[in-house]
Amino acid sequence: MYKRFFILILLFFLCQGCRLFHRPLHKFHVSNESVHFNNKEIDQLFKKGFSYLGVPYRIGGTDSNGLDCSGLLFAMYESSFFQIPRTTSQQLEFGLPVSIDQIQLGDWVFFSNQSGMINHVGIVSNIKKNSILFLHASTSKGVREDELMRGYWHNSFEKVIRPFKQIKF
Repeated sequence: MYKRFFILILLFFLCQGCRLFHRPLHKFHVSNESVHFNNKEIDQLFKKGFSYLGVPYRIGGTDSNGLDCSGLLFAMYESSFFQIPRTTSQQLEFGLPVSIDQIQLGDWVFFSNQSGMINHVGIVSNIKKNSILFLHASTSKGVREDELMRGYWHNSFEKVIRPFKQIKF
């Protein structure tokens, strides 16, 4: 009887493997009382973001030597002492969904490739009467500002979120 019990327990632990002890490297805890960014903070983010205009695209890049799309956002927020996830897939979950008619400066916009997988992110940088501009790291032209509702970007647009505010300690 005890032998069977011991074998079952042993099998359970073997089947679970490292999952019992695995901790995610980047876990973000955000309370329901999360406060969103004020105008001064948004201005500070864009001061850093626009300083990267023309910086070439580099996979995994997070500095003026090269940036990828999620690395641009990561660098902007980190320079302002805010903590956000590093990758597009993590950033996709780091905020509350917003409808396009409620979009604001600093909201994040996400785009998908032809297979429907979300693989690109930018940050809303300017809202005019008939256009929404976003800052992002383009694979072909580096960090630049583009129009959200035109051409390629309009066709691949997927989602807008308003990011959580989390101060880096």
